[in-house]
Amino acid sequence: MSNTNIKPQFVIKSAILTKDNPNFNKRSLEIDLTNSVLELSIFESLDIPYLSGNMTVLDNDGIFSDMAFQGTERIEFVLGTGDTENTTAILNKRFILTGIQRKVKTNESGNASVFTFTLIDEHGFLGRVSKISKSYDGSLERIVKNILQNELGRQVDVAYTGALTEFDEQSAQQDIKCIIPNLTPIDAIKWLTSRITTDIGSPYFVYSTLVLPDLSGKGNENRNTEDNEQGNVIRLGNLDTMLQQKPFNILPFRFSPNNTSNNLEPVARQMIIKNIQIGKSSNTLELMEKGAVMSEYTNTDLGTGEMFTTKHTLSKQLRDLSTSDIIETEQDLAQDIIDIGFTLRDLSSDAYNAKKYHTITSMGTYGNKKGYHDEVDENKFNLKVASRAIFLAMKKHPLTITVEGVSILVGRAKVGDIISLEIIGDNSNATIQNESPLDSRYSGNYLIYNMRHVFAVGSHNVVMDVCKLEARVI
Repeated sequence: MSNTNIKPQFVIKSAILTKDNPNFNKRSLEIDLTNSVLELSIFESLDIPYLSGNMTVLDNDGIFSDMAFQGTERIEFVLGTGDTENTTAILNKRFILTGIQRKVKTNESGNASVFTFTLIDEHGFLGRVSKISKSYDGSLERIVKNILQNELGRQVDVAYTGALTEFDEQSAQQDIKCIIPNLTPIDAIKWLTSRITTDIGSPYFVYSTLVLPDLSGKGNENRNTEDNEQGNVIRLGNLDTMLQQKPFNILPFRFSPNNTSNNLEPVARQMIIKNIQIGKSSNTLELMEKGAVMSEYTNTDLGTGEMFTTKHTLSKQLRDLSTSDIIETEQDLAQDIIDIGFTLRDLSSDAYNAKKYHTITSMGTYGNKKGYHDEVDENKFNLKVASRAIFLAMKKHPLTITVEGVSILVGRAKVGDIISLEIIGDNSNATIQNESPLDSRYSGNYLIYNMRHVFAVGSHNVVMDVCKLEARVI
C-alpha cells in the first residue's frame, strides 16, 4: 500500500460485544455496537505489561440494563482505513470490559445515556486475579518469560533487549533461585523486572504494544497467532537498547503555532504537533532527595557477617552511557540532567548523600545458587540503585504531545521507540539574529514512554508522554 494514498484517519469498522450466557445453551450473546461507539482510547505504557483503555458508548436502546452488564463482557474491535484504490488496512483488538467508569443521562426525557467503560487485555485480567506460589531457577529474563508463557499463555518479543535470538540474554544479573511468594503474575513480573539491569545499570521493562498493520507494503507483518488474535505484542526491553535506536520518523514532528494544516503539503500536515504540554521539570532538588544524584548502598550478609558498601553517582552513570555511545552520540549533544558546576559549600552535588539503602541477605540459602537479592560480585549491588536513578532522571524534562494518528500508524510507532521533535523556541528575534528558531533543549530525539490512541468520530489522535536525557549545546 502506498503511504501517500492513506486516508487521513482510521475508523472503527466493527465493535462486537459478547457475553457468555448459560441461558442460551452457553452460546455467547452478541451485540453490535459499531454505530454506538463515540470514542475509543487505547493506552500503552512501558510500566504496564498489558494494554488498557476506555470506550464511550451512546445507549438509547437499554442495551446494558437489559443484558445485566457485569464487567466481564468481551469486545472485539476492527479498526481500518483504505487507500484511494480501496486497499484495506486492518487493526484488530480484543478487550474485556472491566466496569462502568461513569454514566451520564443525555436528554431531557432521560431515556438515553452515555456510558464510559474501562477496558483491559485478557492476559491483563487473568494476570491480576490468579496467583503464583512456586520456585523458579534461571536468569531473571528467563523466569519472566516463563511466567508470561505458562501463567498467561503469551510469548515475549525480546528485540528491544538487543538480543539477536530469543535465547540471547543481555542482562547483568546471574542466574538465581527464587520463590514467588503468592503474588499475581502481573505483580511477580514487575517484582522480577525491577531487579533486571544492563551492565551500566539501566532498567528493563515488560510492556505491551498494539499489533499494527504494515502500511509500507513490505510484508513485514506479525506472524504470531496469539498476538494477532489479541491484537497486542508482549515485549521485554531495556533502556540502553531503546535509546540507541534511530527515530521512527525521518521528517520530524514540528510544533509551530503559525503553521496550520491548510498551508502545508499533505505529508507535512500529518507531522504537526497539535498540542504540547511541558509539566513539572528541572527538579534537581527532588532528584537529590530521592537519591538519584548520589546514594549509598550497604548490604550485610548474615551468613558471613560481612558488610559491603558502595556509592552511586548519577554523573558517573551518565558518563558511562556516553562512553557506550548511548547518549551524546553527536558532538553538540550533552547530558541535560545535572549541572556539574553546581556547588553547595564548595562541594558538588555528588558529595551530598541524601539517600542511604541497607539490605540484609544470606548468601548460601539455596546452596551455590543466588537468591533474588544476592550478588556474587558485590560491585553489582550498585546496579540496584543505578536502575532507579536513571529511571528518575529520564523523567526530569517530560513532554506530552498530541499528533495525528495516521503518522503513528504509518510509522508503526509504539512505546519504546524514538521520536524526533522540533519545537519552536521562545526567542522571537531568532531569525533577525540569524539563529535557529528551534528550542535547543526541547527539540531533539525522545523516548516514547506512554501512548494513548484516541479514536473518535472522524478523528484519530495520539497523545504521547516522551522523555530524554540530553539536549543540544548552543
